[in-house]
Amino acid sequence: MVDHELLKLPKRARFSHVLRNKNFLFLWLDQLMSQLADRFLLYVLLILAYQATQSNLGVSIPMLAFGFSAVIFGPSAGVFVDRWNKKLVMIVSNLLRGLLILLIIPFISQSLAIVFLISFLIFSVSQFFAPAETSSIPILVEKRDLIAANSLFMMSLMAASIIGIGMAAPLTNFLGIKMVLIIAAALHLLSTLATFMVSLKHSKKEARVSLISLLKELLAGFEFIRRKPSIQGSLIKMFFSTAVLAVVCMLAVSFSEKILKIGAANFGYLVFSAGAGMVVGGLFLGRFSHHFKKNNLVHGGFLLSGISLLVLSYVQNVWMVLGAIFFLGMGNAFIVSPLQTILHEKVPRVIRGRVFGVQNMFINSAFTFPVVIMGEAADLIGLHVIIILLGILVLGGVILDMVVSRLLNPGKP
Repeated sequence: MVDHELLKLPKRARFSHVLRNKNFLFLWLDQLMSQLADRFLLYVLLILAYQATQSNLGVSIPMLAFGFSAVIFGPSAGVFVDRWNKKLVMIVSNLLRGLLILLIIPFISQSLAIVFLISFLIFSVSQFFAPAETSSIPILVEKRDLIAANSLFMMSLMAASIIGIGMAAPLTNFLGIKMVLIIAAALHLLSTLATFMVSLKHSKKEARVSLISLLKELLAGFEFIRRKPSIQGSLIKMFFSTAVLAVVCMLAVSFSEKILKIGAANFGYLVFSAGAGMVVGGLFLGRFSHHFKKNNLVHGGFLLSGISLLVLSYVQNVWMVLGAIFFLGMGNAFIVSPLQTILHEKVPRVIRGRVFGVQNMFINSAFTFPVVIMGEAADLIGLHVIIILLGILVLGGVILDMVVSRLLNPGKP
């Protein structure tokens, strides 16, 4: 169905138009290099965890560090982002993450506990970077360009996964883990330079935040979300979609070794396939999204993801597995970009940091409990059973949401 609201806009969103915006271009380059650095780090942590534990639950340890930092710091970080200079927040965050990655290197052969503690600090700093970056997008681009901008950000996220996870294996084999971490730190420092090039206006606010004012502003953000069903729904769907993808990525390590027999270190090829699917899905959205309602795209994405999971649970041929995961990634693209655009359109600028801080908590916490629970369950009852259950949950959830949407909006097709 045609989204008439978008058709009223003067021009269609195109990637070429968005990338001609120099401020957005540098913000996008910042995101691309930062995400690439994160994927190098995450690959190293996943391999270290799997080598130490030889279990799916063990692989969830890096995910736990990532998720708990979001739960603890995500919402409160948004309060500060609404007050602070967003450009300065991104610059300092990138510098700190680069330096902390270098700090990991001496402890790799001495203490994995310290390695994961430093990683927790890195992920905690990211809780400030993420809402600052996300809330800057609607400031730098016009409304008609939002879905193209979000699709481009989503594509670069997956491109970083393709390059980062896919290239980390040969880089580690040829250069070693320490050199991969040095490259990751260098990428964070390069992303700092890109942020310097962004012209981002800052509305001065009182920088000091008391505990009482922090709690009040934090509660105001939650109250805004509570009163907006469309915001609540978008956040819940993002959490669900991210949790499914996180579980599949976690299971990919064991799936590669036990089912496909290609070795645990080659799980990057599965992530590569999911990333390629998201890139193709993002290209489709950038070119044709104006023909569809956002909710229809989201429903279609969930249907495609659910079917892909069921197919994945029954196949063991490498190429069929890669194909199923490709369409899983494409389905995720149809979910994430429209939902992010809905949030950008409906959240006022003055409260974006808090709302996107909560969003960051939702998304990153999807890497915590679902991953741990499913990782332990996979060790107990098997990979195929878990993937079947995921497919049933996704399909059941989207069918329920479509029925509820039809009941609440009986006059709309």
